Amino acid sequence: MKRLQWYVMGSVLAAGLLGLAHEAAGGALAAETSTNSQCRPSVLKGTYVYANNGYIVTGSDRIPFAQAGGDAFRGDGTFTGSAAVSTNGEITRITYTGTYTLKPDCSGTATLTDNLGVTAHFDMFVTKNGESITFLQTDAGYVTSAFEIRRD
Repeated sequence: MKRLQWYVMGSVLAAGLLGLAHEAAGGALAAETSTNSQCRPSVLKGTYVYANNGYIVTGSDRIPFAQAGGDAFRGDGTFTGSAAVSTNGEITRITYTGTYTLKPDCSGTATLTDNLGVTAHFDMFVTKNGESITFLQTDAGYVTSAFEIRRD
């Protein structure tokens, strides 16, 4: 029970700190709606970096993983990237290509396929200026989300 309490407290604290940091950077946590929205594929252009971690769930097993990488968005609905992935302590380096869509409310989806033939799907939310992205993997059996920030 104590472990669950610490986990919940840590999650709430982390979410609050991420929210404060994101707000301080000028972004909003939710999708930004506006009839004059700037959200279209061209808002994502440049080099972004990210780190995420989570679990791959198979039956009752939870396999931990962590990933650090970078994406190059072209502003035309396509991107490329590379990452180092630690799955239960085993390191793999990957490269990938992908496509994305953005709605006027700054929400969207992305699909990528890596050099190992694995395809992954994500829901994403973008700040109006395209400086940061938050994403959630939507494939069954994956529990992970992260922030991505432009670095160029």
